[in-house]
Amino acid sequence: MEKLNIRPIRDFGDHGRAMEQIDVLMSLDDLSDDQVADLEVLAILVERFESKHFPVKLPSPVEAIEFRIDQLGINRSQLAKLIGLPKSRVSEVLNGKRTPSLAMMRALHERLGIPAEVLLGKAKARIPAPCPDVNWKSFPINEMFKLGWLGDKKPKTYETEECIRALMASAMVSSPLLAGVQFRGAKNKEPDPYSVNAWLMKAMGDAICFESGYDFNSRDVGHDFRREVAKLSLYSDGPRRAFQKLKHAGITTVYVPFLRRTHIDGACFRLPSGKPAIALSLRYHRLDNFWFTLLHECVHVERHLSEDGIFLDETEGQTGAFGNNPDVEDEANELARSALVPDNIFNELGRVASSISTKEVRAYARRADVHEAVIAGQVRLMTGRYTRFSGLVGQGEVAKALRCVRP
Repeated sequence: MEKLNIRPIRDFGDHGRAMEQIDVLMSLDDLSDDQVADLEVLAILVERFESKHFPVKLPSPVEAIEFRIDQLGINRSQLAKLIGLPKSRVSEVLNGKRTPSLAMMRALHERLGIPAEVLLGKAKARIPAPCPDVNWKSFPINEMFKLGWLGDKKPKTYETEECIRALMASAMVSSPLLAGVQFRGAKNKEPDPYSVNAWLMKAMGDAICFESGYDFNSRDVGHDFRREVAKLSLYSDGPRRAFQKLKHAGITTVYVPFLRRTHIDGACFRLPSGKPAIALSLRYHRLDNFWFTLLHECVHVERHLSEDGIFLDETEGQTGAFGNNPDVEDEANELARSALVPDNIFNELGRVASSISTKEVRAYARRADVHEAVIAGQVRLMTGRYTRFSGLVGQGEVAKALRCVRP
């Protein structure tokens, strides 16, 4: 037999010729080593062409379950017992009233041998491994749904794991309880780890989605850069301008509404690309808090943020909630403050803070080239009198400036 001329299969004519060659080889009683190799090559080429042009439709999960029930000769009650789930849940799935949960898929895959790609409806799909240390029901699903993080339809309890895994996928993390996040809060003020991680994953996912396309260099975002950012507070849309300025410096900045029991005002972290990102919660919806928190995170980005690090910050309050290094936080506080209020003006302010008037607050703001809310906030901090100048600190103004809605 002559040596076959094996060619790539690009169209149905090539496919027909390849099938004829396979028929010829299969008709031979004894194949040489070269002919066996030719047959293997042809089979691979045909399989690839047919998988593209004649895809096999996967059965639905219900069809696969019913088929296995019939094969095993069992009823729905026996199936429920076999996979360790309530009969009512099995009936709802088989009646098309609900989709199988990940827990049910794992049981069907492990105990009935139904392929993962059939249960997930996607070729070569894999069912994610369980996370035994995670209590999926502890995530603040109701709060997350109200914020619009989980779609238009409120998830059922059994859908919690799928919802959180979707958040994990958007944040590109393998665990919903991120490594390196430690909690060391005061008694009765301990942040809830599940709420904190839900907020952080949402922040990471949003930052990845809106990642800056500009290059980042830490040498470009020092004191002078922060001072320029601080001066943007003078504009009515200053927060939005600041986000844009950071974007052009290669720093992605996002607003993610706070969750209760998180104590988070701001955070910074690295994206998968290695670029830094900042997230703000507007927990205290005031301009003075916004500008201080933003610049606090900018200092972390320039000086403290490691390649795989995460900083979670509670910029108002002294609970030590996230166990950050006090020296690092003190430095971030001091450099953020100096960007907002130059040292000479700050020192003067300290001497008059206890008796300063509204007119004087505005005069100091003009000298510092910042919004009056910044000076008012510093005076409140210096004196510990947090009800002073409530009309100057920009309560409720940040979301308006960012052109977004705060819940």
